[in-house]
Amino acid sequence: MKNVSDLHQSRLNSFFIFITDAASRPYQYGVLIFFSVIWLLAERKWREPLVLSICLIGVRYGNHWFKISFERIRPEFDRVIEITGYSFPSGHAMISIAFFGMLSYLLVHNYSFLQPYKKIIYIITGLFIFMVGFSRVYLGVHYPTDVFGGYLAGGAWLLVCVLLYKWLKMRWSG
Repeated sequence: MKNVSDLHQSRLNSFFIFITDAASRPYQYGVLIFFSVIWLLAERKWREPLVLSICLIGVRYGNHWFKISFERIRPEFDRVIEITGYSFPSGHAMISIAFFGMLSYLLVHNYSFLQPYKKIIYIITGLFIFMVGFSRVYLGVHYPTDVFGGYLAGGAWLLVCVLLYKWLKMRWSG
């Protein structure tokens, strides 16, 4: 096997398109709205939707800034899907680790019934994030270094958002 494109076949193509779509903008905002409505209206919580919104909007703008700063051209070989824009860092990887990482953190830390499943939740989230990154390389729209760079930048933003959440909880408890 020379490269990932040697794996291309119809069923795998469909699977990885599904994975990459599951981490795309409409689903991110759908998830954000769903949990924000629950937290704001049903549970009267404001920190969680605020931090999750800051996380998503901040990582999206950060990714845009990185892309226009680096201006790395996307791979032009063996694409399964067509996409425009710059390549580095992978927005799907960067946004997935920050946003879905923050969401799983908030869920585990807000619902005691999830505490016994904390490791499983983090493992499943981690596997999803890994599959999103791999899907971008498999589909031929990113180099592995784009995904790795996205994970690093998104992971740093995730840390900032977790610290912000902890600070808000400590500052305005109750």
